[in-house]
Amino acid sequence: MPRNIVKILDKNFSDMKAGQLMHISSPEAIADYILRLEAGVFKSPKEMRLDLAKAAGADNTCPVSTGIFLRLAIESALVPEAVEMTPLPFWRVVDETHPVLKKLGILADDIARLRAADRQKKQCAFTVIERLT
Repeated sequence: MPRNIVKILDKNFSDMKAGQLMHISSPEAIADYILRLEAGVFKSPKEMRLDLAKAAGADNTCPVSTGIFLRLAIESALVPEAVEMTPLPFWRVVDETHPVLKKLGILADDIARLRAADRQKKQCAFTVIERLT
């Protein structure tokens, strides 16, 4: 199956207009995007879609395939009995209200805890840098 396709929309679709370039990503590209986000940096799925599209030279990324591929990326890395041990920090693009949590059996409280820990990591990094300068 081809990966990371860009196509011209012939009609309006979701939040995209006819004539715009729509990027269709892949689970691998989404996982790579998430892995590149630093601790304490959170993006919404919409921001991720726009970032992925820009990198592919498109106007936006398909919301339907992004949702499916995000779920596949999380499923492939998920450690269900210990979400915090999951090597893919998906909580940087999935907040406590995201519908994928219910589908994967992940508690909103776990995401809130992981996002708070990520914020703490970022704050610790800034403190170290301030002390060094």
